[in-house]
Amino acid sequence: MNWIEITALCICMLIFLAGLVTSLLPVVPGNFVVWAGVIVHKLWLGDASVSWKIVLITGVLTLIGQTGDLVLGLWGAKKFGASWKGALGALLGACIGFFLPPPLLWLVIGPIIGAVAGEIYAGRTWQDGSRAGIGTIVGGAIAFAVKFGLSVCVVGIFFLGLFF
Repeated sequence: MNWIEITALCICMLIFLAGLVTSLLPVVPGNFVVWAGVIVHKLWLGDASVSWKIVLITGVLTLIGQTGDLVLGLWGAKKFGASWKGALGALLGACIGFFLPPPLLWLVIGPIIGAVAGEIYAGRTWQDGSRAGIGTIVGGAIAFAVKFGLSVCVVGIFFLGLFF
């Protein structure tokens, strides 16, 4: 490896690190940051980098992870009996929570409050709203695992494609 390849790899590893850290947050597209590291390396080094097939495979994994992050919280709420208003409240709570300080706290609490508020707005009881909130937590935990796991897979596939 020459100094340009080492520099490119170090910068991509910093991008991977930033992406993995941000993929720990709900709704935030940290897995796209990880994939951006793959693309930056490919565009910077061309044939000395991974193949376009690897870029495409990691891109598909990135889309699956982000879609799962958006859908699984709603799925959890619906699985625990939320109405469409409760599920919509969970989604709105996540989106609004992204802009409230401190965002990390509100990205977790926002969907729960939104699901409960949506259920109460739909004329259901606090108990129904609480179940929807718990479902949002369960779905969010599954979404976190899927998104972070696929981000780690993208990094792993990149290094396998680069060195083997």
